[in-house]
Amino acid sequence: MQKKRFLDFQAEALQIISEDVPGEFHSEFIPFDPSKPFSIEELKDRIRQQLSDAVIQHITWFDPYFTLIPMTLFQESELETYYQLNFGKPLTGMSIQFEQIHALQLVVVYAVPAWVIELAHITLLQKKVHSHLTFILHKQFTESPADSTYLILFDQTFVLSVKRNGQLQLCLPAEYQAATDVLYFILSNHQKMNLPKVNSLQAYVLSSRFNQDEFENLWKQFKDFNEFDTSYFSQAAYQKSILCASSVVS
Repeated sequence: MQKKRFLDFQAEALQIISEDVPGEFHSEFIPFDPSKPFSIEELKDRIRQQLSDAVIQHITWFDPYFTLIPMTLFQESELETYYQLNFGKPLTGMSIQFEQIHALQLVVVYAVPAWVIELAHITLLQKKVHSHLTFILHKQFTESPADSTYLILFDQTFVLSVKRNGQLQLCLPAEYQAATDVLYFILSNHQKMNLPKVNSLQAYVLSSRFNQDEFENLWKQFKDFNEFDTSYFSQAAYQKSILCASSVVS
């Protein structure tokens, strides 16, 4: 089998995920300073080294600035309008992108640094820089129960996605500083939407800073969540079952 590489960009870090043996993944985190050209050039060199004996599978991007548009209403000519309605004018050097999520008949609109787009298209010959959200929602809506909640925890941000009766009810990013911020955000939205008490939570803990033990202990104390089927997954599980799932982009 040919060695595979997956490039996962965030605002100030790149995660290179390697699959040298089928089904076995390991990753390397490379911080960089996007305001310094030499830092970006060093990053590009690291990528070239990784690809000297491997083939790239796909490139992903995450930041909390995304919006979802029904596919029936989406017009590519209105990309900038969709983005600005939620976040204002994009920062200089950002390129507004979109990606269809067929399982939900939605389009995700998001912004990616122009240099990442250029790297993908010209150097790495990749047609698309995919949104994390595409992978998350594809997993939730093809493999999870009709009532399910997904929680994806990054270092300072999390994404909460709620599915009820097979329909997307909520998909929101939020910032947090402590486990209690996340818990009360879930509790508040659970009560607002009057969600069924028999439910499921799949929490993917991608941050080494997140206090999972504290969160689990607090979670158990709330009667609202007593009948939730709750599962916690590591970053390795997220990589294998979501981020590196070839079925999403094949």
